[in-house]
Amino acid sequence: MRPPAPGRAYWICQAAGWGGFLAYVLGGYLLSVPPNAVDIASIVFFNGVVCPAASHALRRWMYVHGWHQLPGRRLFPRLIGVVAGFAGGLSGTVVLGLVLAGRPVMPASGAFGMAAGFAMALTGWLTIYFAVQTRRRRDALQLELAVVSRDAQLQSLRAQLNPHFLFNCLNSLRHLIVTQPARAEVMVTGLAELLRYSLASDRTDSVALSDELRIVDEYLALESVRLDDRLTVERAVAPEALHARIPPMLIQTLADNAIKHGIAELPDGGIVRIEAHAANGRVEILVANTGHLKAPAANGGRGLGNTRERLRLIYGEAATFSLQEIRGTVEARLALPMAPS
Repeated sequence: MRPPAPGRAYWICQAAGWGGFLAYVLGGYLLSVPPNAVDIASIVFFNGVVCPAASHALRRWMYVHGWHQLPGRRLFPRLIGVVAGFAGGLSGTVVLGLVLAGRPVMPASGAFGMAAGFAMALTGWLTIYFAVQTRRRRDALQLELAVVSRDAQLQSLRAQLNPHFLFNCLNSLRHLIVTQPARAEVMVTGLAELLRYSLASDRTDSVALSDELRIVDEYLALESVRLDDRLTVERAVAPEALHARIPPMLIQTLADNAIKHGIAELPDGGIVRIEAHAANGRVEILVANTGHLKAPAANGGRGLGNTRERLRLIYGEAATFSLQEIRGTVEARLALPMAPS
């Protein structure tokens, strides 16, 4: 299994780490013996090129053999062996180069000190490497858990939402079955469309605003059968807003709330007005109804509570929702991106 391509941060750490080690070795050399151009070039090449290349090859080797997935009790002995082998190999290479170049043999203390320096450098490199790997695995796990939790919450909210508006429609239909069978037949046809849309919406995270408004019109037509001339519907939707992608059943929930807590409780009925317009990559939606804002609705019943929670889960802080009464009209306002992330 090939390791993922290293990112910019990895190369910066490589350059900074081995660059610092090179400066340490070169500084010690310049302070201890008279400088020699060949020695300086050798030190720069070995510590600035060979060591980074060796550590990079070690990264690939460890990843191919799955060391990043090993528990600590199995990983630590391997790392100790790698540090010892790395330090001994590099030190031996330096000593061999000196012998082949006809230079004086390095004393044992010098060779030991050099090996200890390489060991400390690689220990630091491995510590940072596995610390970053552990952090990334933890972040990935937390992200996965967050996604699973988000999906579970959305499914739960959707399961609560669909029966909510469907039962309202069935209650409306019940009043007409005996007294007005013809209208009841029309309602059954419309309700079938609502059921079809509801089932289809469970298989998608977003729908076009145009599709959502079509089913809202169907719902309002059903309610107008029950409410007769007590319900007036007004729409002002900009064409560019119709392409926005929104969570399914979002406007339907607000329209249902407007009917149930507004128009249905008024002896003379009232108006449900739906507006939508788009600008700067966002869509703003208004669902307003004649009536007064009551305490339960202000606190958020099931429908409005689901609306707030769905927006929070899908958009985070990128979406806003407000409910207020202005001069005898209750206004539910939404502002959200043209498409969910």
